[in-house]
Amino acid sequence: MSEAKSYLTDEIRSYIGMETEVLDAFDPVERGAVRRFAQAIMDPDPVFMEGEAAESSRYGGPVAPPLFPLTQHRLPFGSPDFLTERASDPDFDGTRVDASAGEMGPSGKPRSLPPLPLGPLALLNGGSEIELYRYLGHGETLSYKSRYADIFERQTSKGLMVFVVTDIDYLDKDGELVARVKRTTIRR
Repeated sequence: MSEAKSYLTDEIRSYIGMETEVLDAFDPVERGAVRRFAQAIMDPDPVFMEGEAAESSRYGGPVAPPLFPLTQHRLPFGSPDFLTERASDPDFDGTRVDASAGEMGPSGKPRSLPPLPLGPLALLNGGSEIELYRYLGHGETLSYKSRYADIFERQTSKGLMVFVVTDIDYLDKDGELVARVKRTTIRR
């Protein structure tokens, strides 16, 4: 097997540690959204809904299921949907590569992580690790920020692959961690 040329240029390495500004979720934790989520995951635990079971629980009121925060970084109502806009493009792989990716926010940090300049390498899901710190109560607000935690290469039987590790921190109104997701994507 011949060694492929490295994809990790100084430019690619410069993305490690890049992070977005803290962005607010557009909706607070809302009872109807929690109900739909609990139904979707088929978890009828009464602690997710208002009532005596939730009020007398150790959480002091109704809470959202553990993975609920991960669904809260949606586009605001009426925003263009980049998936729909690119649905007829046979070369579109679902990653956001439009002009707004990496747009700078008022903090001087990007609003979203810019795509890595890796050319036409295929994108594969390398898995996710999720750390949960606490449940969110109904009515709480959430914010989040993303960062490129690591980018590295490995020679495999399928050739040279680039592994991109992205951390997403979900924060409560006080900036305390609610959840952290470590996502790995593989480019080959």
